[in-house]
Amino acid sequence: MSLLPKLYYTSTSCGAASYIVAHLAGNPFDSEQVLFPTHTTATTGEDFYAINSKGNVPTLVLPSGETLNEGPSVTQYLADLAPASGLLAPVGSPERYLTIGDFNWVGTELHQSIMPLFLKPEGAVLEYFENRVHNKMQFLNNDILKAGGKYIRGDKLTIADVYLYIALSWFPLIGRSIEKYPAAVKYFEGIRAIPSIQEAHAKMN
Repeated sequence: MSLLPKLYYTSTSCGAASYIVAHLAGNPFDSEQVLFPTHTTATTGEDFYAINSKGNVPTLVLPSGETLNEGPSVTQYLADLAPASGLLAPVGSPERYLTIGDFNWVGTELHQSIMPLFLKPEGAVLEYFENRVHNKMQFLNNDILKAGGKYIRGDKLTIADVYLYIALSWFPLIGRSIEKYPAAVKYFEGIRAIPSIQEAHAKMN
């Protein structure tokens, strides 16, 4: 059994956000990419369903053998291992719960709106999800990011910023652009330019 937590992820899913958070936190961890077409691990070919019966990422196997799954729990756990990183404020502080609220908005509103477009729907279904994504992006552009700052809140990168950054990175994968949402473009390019974000991408790919 490993003495380090082991993170299973893919470089283009929400699991990438957990990987970036783990990298930013600065604590040592093992990692393994998952190949979704075969649901096997990239280096050993192990059946991923044997590791996580749900078959989804992120999945974090702790040194104790316990398994954490789902983005909110994995990402918060990783951030809490490094309180000095500022990725997530301390328990009991309003800032913590504001960040968790932002994180969950990305997950339940933006993420879940984008995902159906990967399936290439047609007709009325396509129109519905195109409109849904547009509405969420308008809210992001005109409300969440209206202050024009580098981060969602204040002057610190948080787990919510990392998740939002990854969600925005999916637009080219579904053949869409965020160009008509200027605040979102500025935000995305700012996060992408952070050296530690670039370092995390280089290590996960």
